[in-house]
Amino acid sequence: MNKWLRIMALMLICCLAVSPACGEGAELSISVSSASFTAEEPLTITYVLPHDGLMSLWVYDEMGETCAELIPETMASAGSGTFVWDGTDASGQQAPGDYILSLVLDDNSADIAVTLAEAAGSVSDLSKSITPAYLSEYHPNHENCYWCTPMDITDEEAVWAMLTAPVTVLDMDQKQQAIIRAEPDKEAEGIAMLTGESQSVHVLETLDNGWSLVELYSSSFHDSTVKHWNAFTTGYIETDRLTTVTPNQTYGMVIDKLTQELYLFKEGHLYSTLLVSTGLANERQPYNETRSGEFLIVSRVGDFNSDNMICAKALRFNDGDLLHEVPHILNADGTKNYGYTEYKLGSRASHGCIRVQRQKNEQGINHMWLWDNIKVGTKLVIWEDYAGRQMEMPDLSQPVYYNPDGGSYFHSDQNCDSVRSQYLPLTEITLGDLLTAPYDELTPCPYCAPPRDPKEILEINALHETTSPGVIPYE
Repeated sequence: MNKWLRIMALMLICCLAVSPACGEGAELSISVSSASFTAEEPLTITYVLPHDGLMSLWVYDEMGETCAELIPETMASAGSGTFVWDGTDASGQQAPGDYILSLVLDDNSADIAVTLAEAAGSVSDLSKSITPAYLSEYHPNHENCYWCTPMDITDEEAVWAMLTAPVTVLDMDQKQQAIIRAEPDKEAEGIAMLTGESQSVHVLETLDNGWSLVELYSSSFHDSTVKHWNAFTTGYIETDRLTTVTPNQTYGMVIDKLTQELYLFKEGHLYSTLLVSTGLANERQPYNETRSGEFLIVSRVGDFNSDNMICAKALRFNDGDLLHEVPHILNADGTKNYGYTEYKLGSRASHGCIRVQRQKNEQGINHMWLWDNIKVGTKLVIWEDYAGRQMEMPDLSQPVYYNPDGGSYFHSDQNCDSVRSQYLPLTEITLGDLLTAPYDELTPCPYCAPPRDPKEILEINALHETTSPGVIPYE
């Protein structure tokens, strides 16, 4: 069974899936999928109830002390059901050791012994060791280097050191590109494109012949000479074409393709988080994939048109790739309509630019705030969502809100402005409730930016077990 399907089963904590009533002669019983389990390989508990009644499921230690109440006392129908346990309760992870599971139905009980084993490093923890140079044949350990720093947003100190470290860029106009060669020779095959002024390279070696060996994600666009879309590439460029620049030391930004979020850092700390949409590549337009790498904000472009959409307050970071507000179209009365694009925030959707949340988050931050505060020279890094990387599951007890009178969204704000006043305040549920019926049909409100649906996180993690969505095959 796929491990993410097991984890999804784990999240369905109170979905008891009771079968039809048992026949005469059935006995109260409890069984488990294994006598020993870990948090990574959770335990499936199967039980049989011979008749209707008040049932509960408890965990006791070897001394008979209560450790956890897995299923609070509830009226249940006769039949069988399952429960998946990863060794946690409301207070956190239980210590490894021997435990007794006790199924209670009215005044009767059935017990079984299990062992919670010491867990190895979790998939999520292991994924935090992946660096942007994950595919590199070289393994330098450059201090505070974008390429050598693991893609772990929780390590504020390491991320901030990387965001404020000097960068090596091409000494050329911000809308021009140079070719990276397969060999240190101007006539050698072109294997990648490098954008002037904004895009940095990872210098691996400076040769005596006037060339440097570098790594980068190729910034090939639809009209580039080398059509190597977002490919991690090692090649050569003339050393005298490179220059070192120190970025802004107050702010820095991380775009993570895995989470589709922008992480804003200020003076050493994670300051705020916004939803984004990076490029959505397809077979016909592989160049839509947003180029990963390390960049500088190099100019303030302002508003521009893309087909019938208006992209407001754009900041240039890689030639044709811009950081801008989520696009809108103009209604006949002149009002702005974000309905075609805003609901896609948090997923790939653009032609290569990065669309940013316009609705203010709880801190009052949105793309307008970025436009007003982010200066030219600020570093923006984009993390690739390589296979093996994983999103962390949020606190499932976190409250969210919905309208029980026919509402289809879940909200972060109990008094969301998008809901008519007669339905306010909204009813509180938890993120964990979104994994069970009937709440699993709710979708995130596009206006108040609620937390990501845990079902979506499970789907994203399952995809990234074996797939790197941003890696485009080189033809």
